Amino acid sequence: MKKLMTFPLLIIMSITASSVVYGQKIMKLDMDLKANSTPVEAKRKGLSFISKYEFGPYRIVSGKSGWTATTSHKGFFNLETHSVSQARSSFVMVAGDRDTIKVNTSTNTQVSQIDFDEEPILNQNTNNYLDIISLTGDTTLWKMIIVFRKGTDVKNYFNAEGILTNGRERIQISQVKQWEDGSSSLFRMICGYEFILNGKSIAAVQSSRDASKKRLVWLNRNLDEKMKNVLAAASASLMIHTDSESNFGE
Repeated sequence: MKKLMTFPLLIIMSITASSVVYGQKIMKLDMDLKANSTPVEAKRKGLSFISKYEFGPYRIVSGKSGWTATTSHKGFFNLETHSVSQARSSFVMVAGDRDTIKVNTSTNTQVSQIDFDEEPILNQNTNNYLDIISLTGDTTLWKMIIVFRKGTDVKNYFNAEGILTNGRERIQISQVKQWEDGSSSLFRMICGYEFILNGKSIAAVQSSRDASKKRLVWLNRNLDEKMKNVLAAASASLMIHTDSESNFGE
């Protein structure tokens, strides 16, 4: 009887394993972008402070972490701690071995917490993230500025908003907190981000702090190559930022 049960059991185990591999959640996406793009998985190669992601024709070939400086002080009878830290880093990405994209980042983080017990209570962590993106053969610089907030004083605990601009075009960066099946992310964490130009979603990146979720990038196939390169670099930078937050910031 046990032998007869083996084959159905193997089928069930196979189906279960497949659901784990292929049943990955995907963040809720704008329908127009979904129709005009194909999700590409971003895979991390090797172990380094700057994650070397590869997706589609894009790959990060080098990365460098710069200096970090932190200052802090106590307040309200030593029950509160306020700290400010600054950090810089950079990475180089290539697009199909033709174009080179350089990204310089700067992070300014302000933290306020209550040290009332063994486990401090995070009131608010404000993380100002700035990118300077430059393309080979193009003198135009793109700047990405995003403000990340988290803590008990922040609506829904996690919040982020920003822009990507070259001084002429202004692309809004909006957080996504819902999965495609309509469910909300765990602890209301951010699932990813959409890039919106003139009210139209032109790109997106899935970059959750939940390590079990895949990193995915969508680029509208109708965009010109320069815009795709800029958005790919911005997407890579957001994934790197998520990694740094997951590893070092709570």
